[in-house]
Amino acid sequence: MHRSHPRKAGFTLIELLVVIAIIGVLIALLLPAVQAAREAARRAQCTNNLKQMALASHNYHDANGAFPAGNYAPDWTNPNTFPSPDVWHDPNSTCCPWGSYSWAAAILPFIEGNNVYNSLNIALPVYAESIPEVSSWAGPSNERGPSGSLANSTAANAMPNTFVCPSVDRVKPENQFKDYAINGGTGLCCPERTRTQSQRQSVGDGMGALNMYVKMSEIRDGTSNTILFTEQAHNANHSWVPVNMGSNQFLWVHHVSQGYVTAAEHNGNPFPPNSTYPNSRGAFGRHPGGVMVAFADGHVAFLKEHINFQTYRALFTRKGGEVVSADQY
Repeated sequence: MHRSHPRKAGFTLIELLVVIAIIGVLIALLLPAVQAAREAARRAQCTNNLKQMALASHNYHDANGAFPAGNYAPDWTNPNTFPSPDVWHDPNSTCCPWGSYSWAAAILPFIEGNNVYNSLNIALPVYAESIPEVSSWAGPSNERGPSGSLANSTAANAMPNTFVCPSVDRVKPENQFKDYAINGGTGLCCPERTRTQSQRQSVGDGMGALNMYVKMSEIRDGTSNTILFTEQAHNANHSWVPVNMGSNQFLWVHHVSQGYVTAAEHNGNPFPPNSTYPNSRGAFGRHPGGVMVAFADGHVAFLKEHINFQTYRALFTRKGGEVVSADQY
């Protein structure tokens, strides 16, 4: 008699292929859900960042009687400027600031950035390790940094995480470049250099400009209808800086308008959210479909890319007299 040998347990080739196919289908179904969940978490963090910046600006207003200026610098046309007017203006142009202080510096004490703020010497220009710029002034390297006062280099390299949007792919260090900006109004150019009152009348209709401190009472369109901060991804196209080169330094501001966004039109081309029009100062984020914004009353909203541009533009003026309701965006 012959003993029968039991069949060894195992998968046939066909069964194995079926199992692999099922696993592949499940992964394909789950991956978008996982990615969506991750983006939702990143968007929630971005919302929180904007909320913290808006609340910090309110606390600044309580302490100083006005919202922070878009950027601060002494008058570089005044020969009595300390330490010298020459160090405060662009070495290649008398029109523009060089190393002026962003609004981000002003709100540091109100977002638990006291140590960074206290390390600043505001009598001296701020510092930037990298100043990318595509211009004849930068030369073939497209880089004008490092520049500014070394006395402020420690602070310039210690940016709090509040200014980092987690959805943005980093092309520059997250301790040096921020992803948010203040509302610079509806003018094309240039809130960071509006020295005179007449200049501010033409381009300073938003919430920030050079040495312009907006009071709550001056927001006549209503704080819930006026944008205070928006996203401005550091790797986005910006004035004089192409996409993925890197702009929007933590503290540094010069003629590139770091830390500013505007709702402008140029030659009939509007700059809506996430516009890729070159040499613009438009809002740009890395969340699909639009950008996060914080309003002057502190609430945060998501503005879609296809928002009516005139509605979008109206949200950038603090006293334009437009009538805008939340259901329009």
